[in-house]
Amino acid sequence: MSSQIPPGKSRARLRSCLHLLHLSDPLLPIGGFTHSYGLETYVQKELVNSSSLVKKYLVAYLRHNFLYNELLAMRLAWEYADKSNIEAIVELNNILCAAKGPRELRNAGTKLGLRLIKIIETQLNGEALFIEYLEAVKAGKCESNYCVIYGMAAYLFNIGKEESMIAISYNTASTIINNCAKLIPISQMDGQKILFEAQAFIEELVEKAGKLKPEDTGMCSIGFDIRSMQHERLYTRIYIS
Repeated sequence: MSSQIPPGKSRARLRSCLHLLHLSDPLLPIGGFTHSYGLETYVQKELVNSSSLVKKYLVAYLRHNFLYNELLAMRLAWEYADKSNIEAIVELNNILCAAKGPRELRNAGTKLGLRLIKIIETQLNGEALFIEYLEAVKAGKCESNYCVIYGMAAYLFNIGKEESMIAISYNTASTIINNCAKLIPISQMDGQKILFEAQAFIEELVEKAGKLKPEDTGMCSIGFDIRSMQHERLYTRIYIS
């Protein structure tokens, strides 16, 4: 009995992998490189100024902020898309916006989302759920949060839920490391070492995110919000957030 994957399924799997790489590409022109999400404040206050502190910051940010916001919202958006539940996707967008206290963080999420929409719109313009979502955004019923669009797009591109969660988590970690390399700076080799060491933690993070409930959305460490608010008033800054 042959164990080979039928050509059609193999091609579909390769296509979904390509879509995942495209969505998660750090060079995707949505403006992600212009945001530090409060990291710049930590660096200017010399709270993060070495490779060891970068690793500590990365783990803390992913565990206490990203997990309950972007990662959980991405997972929920994927699940709601699986059920074609546009009402839940719209509500998730609004909950996420309401949960983000710092203005810069709210603006960052929606601006990145709008740019992601422009990139994937031509590929998903035949999907009823995506069209409904665009109509809700245009009608002012909800904002365009990047992580929600990411989760919905991942489902529509036939990308698995866990694979999508791993990819968005790694993309976030990689962005933080690249920002640290420019801001502190740390060496590229130190940054890659931290990313390798973070892989096991990211796996645990995704596993934990899979067990969270919708009502957990928006939980975070207040310290990250405070640093983001302080960033709005820094005398000099490189990043928008």
